[in-house]
Amino acid sequence: MRRLHSRTDEALAFADAVERGLRPEERSFTYISRTGRRGLGIDPSGAARLTVQNGKLGGYVLLSRDRHELYVHTPDMAAGEAARVLTAGRAQISLGRPRGAAASGASRRETPVVDGDWHNVEESDELEPLAAGPGPLLERLTDGMGPRCALRAVNVTEVLSESVCAASEGTRAVSRCRGVELHATAADADGAVGASLSRYAATLDRVDAAGLGRELALTVKALSPPTKDFDGPEVRFTPSAAAQLLRAVVAGLLLNPMVDCPPLGVALVDDGRAEDGPAAHAFDCEGTPTGAMELVTGQGAQQGIATRLTSVAGTDGAPVDRLTGHARWDPVRNLPLPAATNVRLVPADRLEAPWSGERCVVADVRSLGVEEHRSSGKLAFRLLAVRAVDGVPAHAYTPMVVEGEAAAFLAAITGAGETVSYHPGPFAVGGADLVMDLSRLRSKSEA
Repeated sequence: MRRLHSRTDEALAFADAVERGLRPEERSFTYISRTGRRGLGIDPSGAARLTVQNGKLGGYVLLSRDRHELYVHTPDMAAGEAARVLTAGRAQISLGRPRGAAASGASRRETPVVDGDWHNVEESDELEPLAAGPGPLLERLTDGMGPRCALRAVNVTEVLSESVCAASEGTRAVSRCRGVELHATAADADGAVGASLSRYAATLDRVDAAGLGRELALTVKALSPPTKDFDGPEVRFTPSAAAQLLRAVVAGLLLNPMVDCPPLGVALVDDGRAEDGPAAHAFDCEGTPTGAMELVTGQGAQQGIATRLTSVAGTDGAPVDRLTGHARWDPVRNLPLPAATNVRLVPADRLEAPWSGERCVVADVRSLGVEEHRSSGKLAFRLLAVRAVDGVPAHAYTPMVVEGEAAAFLAAITGAGETVSYHPGPFAVGGADLVMDLSRLRSKSEA
């Protein structure tokens, strides 16, 4: 079977070619990344097919000369393109930013570029034995779903994300993140309602396939025609639904930092090197080392994050005086922007026995009011929920709408379990069993 191979040597060769072409008065910083995927598609009969996407090497070169610096976007890098990149940069360098502007304003301390290699796990060969015998994986999924759902398709994808940064002063760094995503599609017995969900981890044996099957069954039922209204205060979220909610909350915090928030029962942690996180990397796109930090503490205080050019202030409004490893290259804006990496909830007390007894379980979260959210920080969600007994779905509830600011949603969380999966996206979000008190939010049922 074809395999994914590292391309960091090609990326370093491009950075070397750039530096060899520099003039004495010039300096450069190069950032290159790519994501490759090798996927195995399995149908319920066990037949499998393999696909490989190597991914393009892309990023930018920051060219500095005299008092100016310029970002040159390079979407498809090759060593032979270095001369063209330098020529394009020199033609526009006078229009670049003043070098002093990058560190002005908040007077952020320049963090040295990291040096050396980093990886989350060693290379493994998980698709080969799976292709030869997918039966046990399919059985775990179907056992979790129960008899009321039918498995339609399964995809297992190996993901290799690599990044390289190189400064002309001589530092070099390589980051490799490997992971496996299990994606499954199921439908109800009539085939009228279907759903697709996924879970991700560093290796396939760390993925709970039975738990994914249970989530699929709950989601299929939640998407079915509703039969009753829910009038209680407490609801539980599946890990996937909790991740949907959390993604919108964190995106809101990056645009509209909290001003006032009461003490919370959870902390919001961003871990750039989370072993099971699809966005795990040793450094951000500016070469700043990453690590774990609390975006929101248990006391309800939001911590600030910063790149060389931009920062997101914390609750106290004080400027951030250091780089925090949260820069993400934006090829559309052609500059690094602040962003989260791998975000998860850390509760004061872990949730016990999340599926025992009768529950109202939210299985799908739809964001509403995007323009209002962007301008004011207010969030609105449509919740699709199901009545479940010991984790087995019974019937769908009428969709509910909840509204409030990010701080209100965090304060409404009364319990959370272990993070079972990070869900990829603009930034990765950890999914966990979640309990929320809707009486702390404005809510209503949709007719």
